[in-house]
This record gives sequence, structure tokens and C-alpha cells, in this order.
Amino acid sequence: MTAISFYEVEFTFEKDVLPDILMECKKLLLRLVEKHLTPKSHGRIQHVFNHFADPEMLSQLYDPKGSLRPHLQKMCHGLNKLIDEGKL
Repeated sequence: MTAISFYEVEFTFEKDVLPDILMECKKLLLRLVEKHLTPKSHGRIQHVFNHFADPEMLSQLYDPKGSLRPHLQKMCHGLNKLIDEGKL
């Protein structure tokens, strides 16, 4: 919800908030899958979360005039749809 809120309400993005949330999600996910996935899969999870928690990448993503804005729009619209359908 924080990611969507930062998108929908302009000038509310704080580049230190999402990385902390994403790192906490990464820790929880790795604990959940600890005994079910291989170390290689754990590495993939870490790689994905580390990439998306990068403050500079997030700043570019949430820049209202940035080239990544259309991608953020698609992600947020998809998340909103899942929420509306009760799937998330």
C-alpha cells in the first residue's frame, strides 16, 4: 500500500521508507522459504529485493517526469486491480 500511495499522491515519496520495508519483506520471505528452496533460489530472492530496494532506482522510478514512470503506473494499476478483486 505504501508503494501505491507514493505513486498516487505526488511529492510524498521518501526514498528511505520503501527500502526499509522491502528489506524487511526480504528477511521474512527468506525465513519462510529457508528449508524449501535451494541456496541458488535464495540468492535470486536476495538479488531481486536488493535491486528494487536501491534508493537511487526507486528515486528514478517515482520521479514524476522520469522515464520509468510508465512502468510504475502499470505496477500500481495491477496491484490496485488485485486489491479490488480481493486477491491481495
